[in-house]
Amino acid sequence: MKKRLVLLAVVLMFAMTAAAQDTPKMETFLGYTYVRATPATNAPRFSANGGGGQFVYNLNMYLGAVADLGAVHNGDLGGRQIDTTTANFLFGPRLSMRFRTMRPYFQVLFGGVYMASSTQVTALVDPSLPIVLPGVTPGAAITARVSAGQTAFAMTAGGGLDLRINKHVSFRPIGLDYYMTRLQNLRTLGDNTQNNLRYTAGFNFTFGAQ
Repeated sequence: MKKRLVLLAVVLMFAMTAAAQDTPKMETFLGYTYVRATPATNAPRFSANGGGGQFVYNLNMYLGAVADLGAVHNGDLGGRQIDTTTANFLFGPRLSMRFRTMRPYFQVLFGGVYMASSTQVTALVDPSLPIVLPGVTPGAAITARVSAGQTAFAMTAGGGLDLRINKHVSFRPIGLDYYMTRLQNLRTLGDNTQNNLRYTAGFNFTFGAQ
């Protein structure tokens, strides 16, 4: 048993040493993003799809600094014809374990989120009004689009796995994060915490070497 443990330790040491020789100075990730959102109110949960990118500057073999930008969209929020787009801008540390063919990582990011929502409303012009706007017929329906936006605190905590294709390209089958936002409830004007789940997948590109 001890011999097997020693052998395993030696194999891991050589794998990590070989990977250290190929540690990139910078990395760029581009891919798909899925968010399962859980509002703090009685509003139903909803899904949103989009994309995002990450830029990583590696300080050493294990530690890197991450900038994470992305956006997701839902065109019919809660079946109420509310069009919603949410964009994130997050920054923080990443801890990586580098092997020859794969790289698991863990990260905690902090920053902000911007949400823009809009919906179409229809109203009837009161026929009893003495003055109406040019081109507006009393009793006719007027349609307009109402929109609102806000910026709030956000954070993610999670990790993922990169599978190496060649020296400069890796495939990421999964990146999974707890995604917390503090968007204001526009109905009650109170701050709420939304506990969401974020999934990402795509390709990671590396540049330079340490």
